[in-house]
Amino acid sequence: MPEATLAIEASQASASVAVRRAPGAPVRELPVPAPERERDHLMAVIDAAFRAEGLSPADLGLVAVSCGPGGFTGLRVACATAKALAESVGCRLVAVPAALSAARALAALGQLPDGPCTVVLAAKGADAWCSEVTVSAGMPAERSAGLSDRLPDGPGPVVADEHLPAAWTAEATRRGLVRPAWSAAACLSVGEALAASGALADPLRLGPVYPRPAEAVTLWEARHGGGNRPPGGTG
Repeated sequence: MPEATLAIEASQASASVAVRRAPGAPVRELPVPAPERERDHLMAVIDAAFRAEGLSPADLGLVAVSCGPGGFTGLRVACATAKALAESVGCRLVAVPAALSAARALAALGQLPDGPCTVVLAAKGADAWCSEVTVSAGMPAERSAGLSDRLPDGPGPVVADEHLPAAWTAEATRRGLVRPAWSAAACLSVGEALAASGALADPLRLGPVYPRPAEAVTLWEARHGGGNRPPGGTG
């Protein structure tokens, strides 16, 4: 049975992929260059990682993809690629919340202790996507997640980038403000743990997590009314 795991972390501006050829083997992680006007580099980097490990698509047993929230284009490309791979080779698929990918990356760096924390993503204006996470032995688990107009109460540090709503900054600093980190290796680690627990995704149902309607949808509705949305424009 194929055992190789591929992870895609493209929810943020800096994207990467990671491959583990078999359980317990070292992880190979490669950065993905920023997309160009007419070309995306994700599949080329995946191919390079597989070739470096001496793997073929038939060796793929699990694809883990960071599903957001995050950047609109990166998430769409990553999820579409993960779905295509899972469907074409018949491997398992796991959707990894971006909050868990960030928490695992920080824990691996020694910057996030075991215990509860709040991961704040996709902040815009006065609200943000907030995930209540518990880290145990360096592995995070998500207790709740959703869009909020206030920083959830709770102990433990707050993981958030520079877009944290201004009104939340004092409380986040008091609790301990940690800047997020991102890596496909962290996504891979969380993905393998989720797969082991049976938390697999249906490729036909996999999609990015968007806290709000995409900007393209908002602009379309402003110009044409809310009756009809542009193709693929749900968020």
